[in-house]
Amino acid sequence: MRLDTRIFIAIVVPDADPYGVSLLQGFSQSLIENSWMIKAAIRVPSDVWDPTPLGLSTLIARRRVGQNPIHWFCQTPRALRSHPVPDAGPFLLVFLPSTEDPLAYQTWSEGCGVPPTIVAEKGGDITFSELGQAKLQMRLLAICNALPESVDKESTEEVKKAIQSWTIPNKRPLGYKVGGHNSVAPNLLTLESAGFTKMVYGRFREVGPDIKPYVDQIARTTRSVLEIRNASKSSFGDVAYGATMDLNLFAPSIFPHIFSTSLPADFDRRERHRFVIARRILEKQTGYALTVQTPAQIEVMLGNLEEAKLKQRVTPHALFGIRAEELRLATECVSALAVSELAPVIRLPNEINRSAGAVRNFAASYRSVNSAPRKRLQGFKEVQRRLSRAVPEEFLEFVRGAEVGVRVIADAHLEWLEVDGLPLMFRKSTSRIPVTPGNLFVQTIASPPPLHVTSKDLAHILVLNALDDKDPLRRAFAMALEVFGPQWGDALQFTFCEVRNEEDLVNAFNAFDGAIAIFDGHGGHEANEAAMLYLQGKGVNVWTLKNRITRIPPIILLSACDTHAADRNHATTGNGFLALGARSVLASVFPLDARQAAIFIARLLLRIAQYVPVAPSVLQRPVRWNEVIYGMLQMQIMTDFLLLLQRSGYIDDETLSKAQYRANNAINGGDGPPEPDPFQFMVDYLASLGVELERVSESLQIAVANSNAISYVQLGRPESILIHDEEFLAAWSEFAAGS
Repeated sequence: MRLDTRIFIAIVVPDADPYGVSLLQGFSQSLIENSWMIKAAIRVPSDVWDPTPLGLSTLIARRRVGQNPIHWFCQTPRALRSHPVPDAGPFLLVFLPSTEDPLAYQTWSEGCGVPPTIVAEKGGDITFSELGQAKLQMRLLAICNALPESVDKESTEEVKKAIQSWTIPNKRPLGYKVGGHNSVAPNLLTLESAGFTKMVYGRFREVGPDIKPYVDQIARTTRSVLEIRNASKSSFGDVAYGATMDLNLFAPSIFPHIFSTSLPADFDRRERHRFVIARRILEKQTGYALTVQTPAQIEVMLGNLEEAKLKQRVTPHALFGIRAEELRLATECVSALAVSELAPVIRLPNEINRSAGAVRNFAASYRSVNSAPRKRLQGFKEVQRRLSRAVPEEFLEFVRGAEVGVRVIADAHLEWLEVDGLPLMFRKSTSRIPVTPGNLFVQTIASPPPLHVTSKDLAHILVLNALDDKDPLRRAFAMALEVFGPQWGDALQFTFCEVRNEEDLVNAFNAFDGAIAIFDGHGGHEANEAAMLYLQGKGVNVWTLKNRITRIPPIILLSACDTHAADRNHATTGNGFLALGARSVLASVFPLDARQAAIFIARLLLRIAQYVPVAPSVLQRPVRWNEVIYGMLQMQIMTDFLLLLQRSGYIDDETLSKAQYRANNAINGGDGPPEPDPFQFMVDYLASLGVELERVSESLQIAVANSNAISYVQLGRPESILIHDEEFLAAWSEFAAGS
């Protein structure tokens, strides 16, 4: 066995109780108390080659293409100690909080063929204060010398020479300094990983309601990260892997129910009053800082001012302390992702979360069977206005400039943010990591290793049919497959399963070893309850299946209503599948038109059969799964737009056919490279045929607001699934095995 040179970090989280979580966002209490461990993990090399002269010269380029992430994960003591460290992957650092005794890990450590490295405040193999390059170098060399015979000796010697060649990286000043604040912490840590130092003049001085000082330094550090990222472009790296998402939009959030939950009966009148005021301050936050005006608000925020003067310290309400701890942990997690991909983080003002009211109003309109297309358009435009008002223009500059894609790390519906006349989700490849509940956020954001596949790996598809025989919608999906099936022929292989109950669902997943599963059925999400999938009329909460489903495909496509409902709580079906271990979940934020949803999935299958096999060769790089979905969403909204023009009498059937052909080429390439802006291309084409420009523009906006396409959201880490040309992947795997 060749030696795995990656360095893994397990952060031990003792409390596995799902109810023992922080009040406002749902993080494990012990992880909150030890959030500093994530920052410590960021500063550990990802691989033994990183601190070598060659590794340092290529580190930024490798991180830009996602091939050198911080390998950190959270683990309970029981789960960690239930598995030995593999002989060929011996570089495991176990970070123990002060509540854990290193002696409790001794038996497990001694039972491993290669003992892990226990890092603790005292009593471990290394203390946290010693966790620097010199001590780590000594420890990893000792591990190499203790490897068993099963590990290839030649690769071991190569690794030892690499570790012995470790050097201290050069540091250089950034050229300017900013105030230390959570809003720029991810960008500063990313710049630090790229070799910059002396970037902070001290604590941020301009704390207050004015967001401009915050925005200025967020924008400045974002620009610096992008300059370094763009300067590190490698033709070899792009051909082998393709670049990662080049922008993260981050908006930490709070459970919505917190603002309406009844208070405990044992609260006395004064505490009840203070709690309500504190909660209201959090709810009304618009910028980056909490603001207070009335004497009662000041007292809740700062405590009794006379006492504060005597003690020379403020005593804010406990809610503010909880929120500060949650934000610190969330920021550390996002920082680890930013460093892993050398991609900037734009922390958005809290006003973005206050768009939820407009979303609820639009959701009510969208759900109404009597909602007219123009009324839906008005509701959608109001949501877009609220989002645009919350996102400073300085940040939109970076969104427009994103070359690869935009990752939303938020619960707010930023996919609908207007970017040059269209929602973000149709302008840029977009995916979302939900930020509530907190523990799922941590699980999702911790960098998974890239999953390298070919089109053949995606060709075996599990179809879960959960509709009763008498359900009038049952035929919709079958008919869509009948229509599109001849076009993909033998390129796809299906496993069809009837799922009547939980047991059928569990067994179907556990028996399937392919990469894609489709759920065809009903979904629902009642207010203040967990979402449900309905198996022939019987509701199942997928969150409850965590210990029963042992195998989950990396890609889940949910052709069901309300699987990540826009106006409900965090306990969505989409989040549930992320908790089960899926990497990418295509979910719906609204009810779906069954016929249109079936056609969408059938067209996506056709895309998997025909586009995915040739795309890596045509683009001369791997295709990430988020790109596959992004192109499909663009195609769907383009189709809805052209069909609306036809129904309105602005174009005839022949023009429709020609326009659809040109639209597909504009999005995917065909007669030439894809168009930079396929929608403007189509508007110009229709105008050249004499269609009135005003009618074209108006129809596009109505089509967007009324299309099923805006109901879809990509959850999780779809960008971590890389689809390669089969011959290239085989050659690359052979090269990597011998390198």
